[in-house]
Amino acid sequence: MGRTSDPNRKPELLGRIMEHVATEPLSRMTFRSLASALGVSTYSFVYRFGSRQEMIDAILEEGVRQQTESLVGVDVTAFDRDQFRDWYKEAFRHSLRENNRTGLRLQFEAGALEPIDPDIGKRVTTSFTQWRDTVKAWLKKQGIETRRAGVLATWLVDSAAGLHFGYLMTGDRTGTVQAFDLFLDAFLREAFDA
Repeated sequence: MGRTSDPNRKPELLGRIMEHVATEPLSRMTFRSLASALGVSTYSFVYRFGSRQEMIDAILEEGVRQQTESLVGVDVTAFDRDQFRDWYKEAFRHSLRENNRTGLRLQFEAGALEPIDPDIGKRVTTSFTQWRDTVKAWLKKQGIETRRAGVLATWLVDSAAGLHFGYLMTGDRTGTVQAFDLFLDAFLREAFDA
């Protein structure tokens, strides 16, 4: 009779994998390279994830989950301007937490691969679109015309992504937060004072 499976083992392995992928690109990741780096058997990965693709899927799901935590259970459209500003500032700061850095890097890596590698799926594109749609819905609720709301939402979300990329390159969290705060104030002025 075989051993019973530990239900905590897969999440524990996924946590260790997320720490490791900070130093290894998805394109080079194999069960063997992970097993060697983490000091576990390849069997553990095969048993828990089934295939390399299922493991990559789990890694990407976790990366997207980390970056969209700020949207879960929040009705952004109910916010007034000050509440929106405060929420977005907090969401941006949350995305820069050190334990989110790997998820952030994975979003850029997977996002660049999604258009050319169908095995990657569309998680990052879907998440990115969700952020844009959330901002657009809030702007429309604030009385901004649909087309302009779409342009403004693109400006905000794409600019935040650019600042995320800069943070990954420099590691300068303080400078990134200051730049975002300045940008968010300029965005709100343009949206409502123009």
